[in-house]
Amino acid sequence: MRWISNLFSRYWRNVHFISVLLLSLILILGGGQVTGFTSGVVSAVFYAPFSLIKNTVVALATVNTDNERLQQALVEASAKVVQLEEMERENARLRAILGFTPPENYTLIPAEVVSVSGDHVSLAALINRGTRDSVEIDQPLINEQGLIGRVVSVSPLSATVQLLTDPTARVAVRIADSREMGIVKYQVGTGMILDNFPIQGSIKEGDLILSSGLGGIYPPGLVVGTVIAVERPEEEPFCRVRLQPAANFNSLEELFVLRVHGP
Repeated sequence: MRWISNLFSRYWRNVHFISVLLLSLILILGGGQVTGFTSGVVSAVFYAPFSLIKNTVVALATVNTDNERLQQALVEASAKVVQLEEMERENARLRAILGFTPPENYTLIPAEVVSVSGDHVSLAALINRGTRDSVEIDQPLINEQGLIGRVVSVSPLSATVQLLTDPTARVAVRIADSREMGIVKYQVGTGMILDNFPIQGSIKEGDLILSSGLGGIYPPGLVVGTVIAVERPEEEPFCRVRLQPAANFNSLEELFVLRVHGP
């Protein structure tokens, strides 16, 4: 066998030339049948692998496109679910508001909170109602929970509301049961308190605190908060009273401006 190998390596160029020559003669003289067979062999050996690779690449590209389309559809479906859940929560809030009636001699101007400002606690809110909607400075705002604050500035399409959580805000109030009076304000680090309430006054945990109507801004009878703690320090003239605000100032959305009926 070695002599065959040596012979082939010595004359391989001649063998290669003769093979090519014979293949050419066969293709020229062999007719359609030989040509078809040879073409089939060449196609199977040289073209078929590249065709398979091309088809695989096209299939992978199609799968990738389908995956992107499915992913986009999934994102859109998830967004719609979130929107539907938010609409359901809004409907629940609006159903609660439907049973809410304004104080006597007042009408309600519905408004939505556009933004809230403040660092550790909300101090002010911007609403989407202004002078075009008959909103004026010092008009009080409420929601179905209770008193929110008052309008401090207004433009044609919006208004700024000072919230009760602003330390500079003050509300004249009275206790619902005993009818004794005091001043509600927000104290940084403590929360909402009832200020200037005499130590000998009648007050206890759970008492409801309402606006008294004194001062001319807030009408009487609006819910401000509930007493959660009462301290009576010795040798001091006033109690230390902490309140739980009636409204949740961390989730303000729909509000009402109170407008006095015209003459």
